[in-house]
Amino acid sequence: MSEQKNAEALRALSDVDLGVLRLQKQLDELPQKQQILGLRQKIKEIQTKAAQIEKMAHDTARTLSFLADEAQLNDEQLAQSQAALNKSKEYRETSNLVAEMEMLANRKAKLEEDSLIQMEKQDKIAAVGAQVSEAAQKLEAENQALTDAYRKAGGKLKQDLHGLEQVREALVATLPENMALTYRKALKAKAGIGATHLIGNRCSGCFVTLSEGQLAKLLEGPLVGACPNCNRMIATVEGD
Repeated sequence: MSEQKNAEALRALSDVDLGVLRLQKQLDELPQKQQILGLRQKIKEIQTKAAQIEKMAHDTARTLSFLADEAQLNDEQLAQSQAALNKSKEYRETSNLVAEMEMLANRKAKLEEDSLIQMEKQDKIAAVGAQVSEAAQKLEAENQALTDAYRKAGGKLKQDLHGLEQVREALVATLPENMALTYRKALKAKAGIGATHLIGNRCSGCFVTLSEGQLAKLLEGPLVGACPNCNRMIATVEGD
């Protein structure tokens, strides 16, 4: 390809690069995107809260189970003591059994009190869990609605972006291999702008105003040069 054609391709690529960046910026600045990011953070926080509540519910249920097992054992011991008391005819044995039954009765009352406290705690946890679950469902529904709106609003932008990227690839394919490689490296290293052109006395990539000497050197040199400020490939063709 002639130097003129290479310069024209790079000139076109500079416009495409800027167009891609503009479209990407519009996508990034869609209001739904920021709202979705905020919502997802809230969803993450409420998921953490839900996990904490689930653990609390599990711990409370386990404590109630332990208390129930201990209460059953206590009742069995109380029944055995009562049966022994019914058969006892000795004063000392009777006194010991009465004292033991009193201790078991006190323990029974304490276990019932502790179980009641745990059941009340369980009810509170269940109520908070229901609130958290309801909040999570609302956030998920809001997130879905915003996501749908974002996809709808961004659909045309993404379509245009894809089209420009295809144009970019087609233009790069027309360049000599070494020039295409240089362009791709610049595209990656220079914030998405691999080729530039002159806008009056400024570089379209870095927008730095060039001195008269720098401008004259570019215009006198080959049609494909390098910006003296940002070192991007710069095309100097008619129309700039």
